[in-house]
Amino acid sequence: MVNRIRFDEIKTVAPSESGIYEIHMNSGIALKIGIGVNLKKRLLNHYCSYQSCLRLKYQGNWNQPNDVKSKGSILAKHLYYDHSLAPEYDLTTQQGRRTFLSDQCYIIFETTLTREEARKLELSREKPSAFRYVGDVTIK
Repeated sequence: MVNRIRFDEIKTVAPSESGIYEIHMNSGIALKIGIGVNLKKRLLNHYCSYQSCLRLKYQGNWNQPNDVKSKGSILAKHLYYDHSLAPEYDLTTQQGRRTFLSDQCYIIFETTLTREEARKLELSREKPSAFRYVGDVTIK
């Protein structure tokens, strides 16, 4: 069964089960597809968008995506560098990303029996240019 929720509903609605998720903007832009062994935990990682999880490599430069590692949410890193997506939000800050996700985005998710089943679904849905964020982070 496919479910649709807002980011502020993750704690009460998202299950602690394996599954696949898609993050979309209200405008229809599909941002990201992913899987999780525990959907609730994975989606909360994206929603929290912790600034501390974005780490600069030794002697790195914040203006270079390859110099920044994401320990919690690759979505946070994508948003950090996507200056064209939502110029009215400061996506370079943790609070700006959270506000953006709350105001402008929703999640579609589906539980699966295993992570492997979720991965197969992800591969079948992840088509070139279907989602804005796939692969390496680039400056937009």
